[in-house]
Amino acid sequence: MAATPILDQFLSGLAAIVQDRDGAKLQDFLQIEPPLSDIYQRMIEELRQCYPPGSQSETVLQQRCEGLVPKTEGGSSWSAFPTFMRLYFTFMRDVNVENLLDTYNLLNGLLNQCVLALGDSQMGVVVLPTVLYLSKVLAKLAMGLDRRPELIAHILRMEGTNDQESIEKVTLVEKSANVVREAFIKCLTDRSGTPGPHGKPEGKRKGIYLMANLCLKLLFQCGKLRNAEQMFSSITAQSPPLAHFPTSQRVTYLYYLGRYLFSNNLFYPAQNAFQAAYDQCHCQALSQRNLILTYLIACNIIMGRFPSRALLERPEAQGLAEQFNPLCRLIVRGDYLAFREHLSLDSPTSHWFARKGILLTLRNRCEILVWRSFCRKVFIHAGYLGDPQAQAQRGPPPFLYLQKLLVATRWLQQKHKTPVANGIGHASENFSAYGSQTVLTQADPEFSGLTDFDTVAAPDADHEILEKYGDYLAPDGFFDEDGNWQDNVSGSLIDGDPDANYDERLLNPYPNSAYTEQANQPSLLMRELESILASLLAQGLMRGYLTHRSPRFAIPGARLRGALPTGFPNVWQTISTREQEDAHVPGWVKLPDPAALSAGPLMGGGRVVNLSGARPAGAP
Repeated sequence: MAATPILDQFLSGLAAIVQDRDGAKLQDFLQIEPPLSDIYQRMIEELRQCYPPGSQSETVLQQRCEGLVPKTEGGSSWSAFPTFMRLYFTFMRDVNVENLLDTYNLLNGLLNQCVLALGDSQMGVVVLPTVLYLSKVLAKLAMGLDRRPELIAHILRMEGTNDQESIEKVTLVEKSANVVREAFIKCLTDRSGTPGPHGKPEGKRKGIYLMANLCLKLLFQCGKLRNAEQMFSSITAQSPPLAHFPTSQRVTYLYYLGRYLFSNNLFYPAQNAFQAAYDQCHCQALSQRNLILTYLIACNIIMGRFPSRALLERPEAQGLAEQFNPLCRLIVRGDYLAFREHLSLDSPTSHWFARKGILLTLRNRCEILVWRSFCRKVFIHAGYLGDPQAQAQRGPPPFLYLQKLLVATRWLQQKHKTPVANGIGHASENFSAYGSQTVLTQADPEFSGLTDFDTVAAPDADHEILEKYGDYLAPDGFFDEDGNWQDNVSGSLIDGDPDANYDERLLNPYPNSAYTEQANQPSLLMRELESILASLLAQGLMRGYLTHRSPRFAIPGARLRGALPTGFPNVWQTISTREQEDAHVPGWVKLPDPAALSAGPLMGGGRVVNLSGARPAGAP
């Protein structure tokens, strides 16, 4: 076998590094990203000449790598590391960067073996920097391929794996996240260091949030946020307090935690996480602060607190005023139709929100605030605000007739040139009266002939129906009640002719029910407005009660503070007061409260009481 001076020198250096347990230097030695220096190129040539692909050369190379770890009486104490080093050398020898999918597979196998080496209780911490380095390279490659699927489409076709359904089930990014998650678990479950909330991270536990942040980045990239739930639960149960870790790790983790909570509609905890990340982020990291501020502002808007001018004038807030100020003005104005148009899917103003992943959340969560502003304005201009001269026990409370709110809604619909329903609840031409009356949309094409509650299909429409649905109504054959196949040679209707007495119920099951508008019943729009007000009252965004016989909204107890502060309380104060009852943020391990610790012994927490000599209850 030919001499390998470069490989010998490399192995000698690795043995010394392992002996000194210098993880940072080991990571610096094991470079894989091109362009590589000349000495690595020479080592690769030696590997290709002296250790070509084959089982015999692989065995010899494995034996040489086994000399890197110290020997014990029972053999090698770190058997996973020599295998990892052999895979490293074969990776350097066989990798072809032009074949991206093959490069990904080789690197994925190398990282898997490095994670196994990380699991050793004594020596595993040595490869922690290497695991992080390989994970970052694998994540970079996986996310690059995810953004450019055309780069590997021809390879997938050649390998016969161009099954779109199977590709979508587990993407390359998700596979990478699964490997990184294994490294995260090994760091989290490490027993080194002082346990408890005051113990600082030592050993592999120093990499808890490094691996967690990288895994969360991959999960957000592939859209598998549900897979992060177990990570946050494990961190809550086993991780040291986040305050013991470096600032960069804290900021990154709190950002991803806020994103996760935001996606699960936990806006107050998400706001706390984003606020902490923004406060701790370096003032010169403008792009990172801009990203955090985007979601922090969105959280606050949903909870009724709008960004100030001073905040939007900060350097890191560049470009945010143009996006959020129009949205805030629409919420204050109370024009729910203009709000919907502003955040509609085909609106140019919604593209930025869609790219940030907050469009649908803002649409769904802020519309109730728009309705609150709309009701408040109608109450100011058309409601009874109360008589300030009346005595304490006389006079009705402030109220608003809902008929005036209905008229204002009709006016708003006409202002936007939206076809509205007439007095008996029927929609104008090409629009349906079924569904929402506040936002009327065009009828579904499948029900284009349904323009009235009492509409019945015309007799001459049977021919068109048979042409369109004949294979279903009159098939070539059918199974009878005995399970035998019967041919339908005549092409007749399998279910027979419909009974003419039920024609009017084919499209409307309740033609004569209470859904039909009558003079002494509220309109469909009135019912919908009552539902909206009931939702506002249930959420605490408005205070008062509704009456149905003479539909109105009343505000009792308004003599001391006034009708508006009593009936329309501050949204942010209402939500924050309610949420502050439980200030715990899931997934955020904080330092224990000193006051709670000092009160613990007085409350008997953690003490063992001997009850062996206690008498039964009721004994003399």
